[in-house]
Amino acid sequence: MKVSELLVSAFESYGVKRAYGLIGTSVLDLMDALSRSKIRYVSTRHEQVAVSMADAEGRVTGRPGVALVHGGPGFLNSLVALGNAWKDGSPMVLVAGAVKRRMVGMDSWLEVPQLEMAASMVKKGWRIGRGQEAGMDIAEAFALASSAPKGPVYLEVPEDVWQQEAGSRVAELPPEKAHEPEYADVLRAADALKQAKRPLLVLGGGVNSSEGASAAANLLARVAAPVVSTSNGRGVIPEDHPMTAGRIGFGGLRMADALLTQADVVLCLGCGLSDVSTYGYNATPKGEVLAVNMDPIWDRKPVAYALHSYSDAARFADTLAGLLEGIKASPEWSSRVEAGRASWAAALLESQSTSQDGYVNPARFLAALDGAIPRDTIFAAGQGLHQVYAYALLKVRKERSFLAAANMGAMGFVFPAALGAKMAFPDKEVVAVMGDGEFMMTMQDLETAVREKIGVKIVVVNDNSYRVLLMRQKIQKMGRVFGTQHTNPDITKVADAFGALGARVISDEGIGSAVEFLMEKSEVPRIVELQVDPEDLPPINIQGSLMF
Repeated sequence: MKVSELLVSAFESYGVKRAYGLIGTSVLDLMDALSRSKIRYVSTRHEQVAVSMADAEGRVTGRPGVALVHGGPGFLNSLVALGNAWKDGSPMVLVAGAVKRRMVGMDSWLEVPQLEMAASMVKKGWRIGRGQEAGMDIAEAFALASSAPKGPVYLEVPEDVWQQEAGSRVAELPPEKAHEPEYADVLRAADALKQAKRPLLVLGGGVNSSEGASAAANLLARVAAPVVSTSNGRGVIPEDHPMTAGRIGFGGLRMADALLTQADVVLCLGCGLSDVSTYGYNATPKGEVLAVNMDPIWDRKPVAYALHSYSDAARFADTLAGLLEGIKASPEWSSRVEAGRASWAAALLESQSTSQDGYVNPARFLAALDGAIPRDTIFAAGQGLHQVYAYALLKVRKERSFLAAANMGAMGFVFPAALGAKMAFPDKEVVAVMGDGEFMMTMQDLETAVREKIGVKIVVVNDNSYRVLLMRQKIQKMGRVFGTQHTNPDITKVADAFGALGARVISDEGIGSAVEFLMEKSEVPRIVELQVDPEDLPPINIQGSLMF
């Protein structure tokens, strides 16, 4: 086989069902080989969209998504999306073409230092310079992307290498290395929880899988502790479970933030405490922090861990559960948790009680939407002030069912992420909530969604501004508003122009019919635009947010 054929054959052998990309001269031979395979190729209108779709598929399935991009400008267009995958530990394989080998180092047309640029944002990168090297490099790349801690990898193939004879058939994937916890660490955690009066469980992306969800539920059955999550840990325990208290950190819930700082023992499973979850390390726990995750730089972060176990968090939780039975928090802690829950519920009800002429209340709309969706709905939420409503009111009830550019904070992820999730699970509802600024960054791929019949549901919260920055200018810059306000086209007409279906809501009276419209079955995207008051402020941890 030629290198192009070997790579496609490897895709098939490793269970790849889809590949996302945008064609160019440096990958023309690869695309030709792909056209003769059973793999579904999804051609997008921008490389950032292709890579984010592959990223999302990796997040919701646990298996590497695949993106294919042209060298030079195509590769550069993919970098924001690659950064998202890297920061959130998403399994993905990015394949890029490159200039012919004889043109390297001569400032050639399309030439940029791709491997060097990608190296800091992937687990490992390879430049396949000879066909003889291709088989083992491809196998190693897929194995590394799939193994814990998961993350993206990069394969670069010069244009003149695709047609070289490959030196081997498809190599088998090596077995995944086990990361068993040290039993002494598990005993240490068990002892801490037995002594705790105010215990708290923090769940992260490292347990966001079927195995992790089972292990977390098993542990929770033995430890009566409230549960909070990072963004990537949402849904490990269903968010309508009576012990859940929401997401911690920037854009999260005030109640969850308060519990984190007040707990005397914090057990983090599948995560550590980051700047995002602690508002720039300004809201860290006063008690002991025990962490079980595979962060390679955990010791560089300003968190005083009483224990850090570099191991599989699901296996740690299962072993720990076997050492515990009937651990209960103090009555004072239980009362504090219940008081926090009641206070937060009251704040959410208050946010739904207001109304403004000419605008819709986004809290009221999202509460109605939450009551209309199936339990296994996959959500994607964008950046911006509106995400507080999405985090608070749209409950994630299944593992691997929430998507966000959590640790990069990049706009432009949510729409393509929803597309990738719907491709992976066409029978599930996939709902994306984003601001108008973010929607405008990738809306050209409505054409992709319509052509490929990807029936995602989209909510665009339109306040004609970059509202987080607008709020900061009003609070921190004495009201000097600059560069944060804009205008938008009629989004319903945009939807119609692309062949999608759109509706606009300008008052609370239209909420019921808009939710019904959104949830109707469709082979093309359905878009609901919410016209909201730019002065609307969700119940947010303002003090923490301004410190971040």
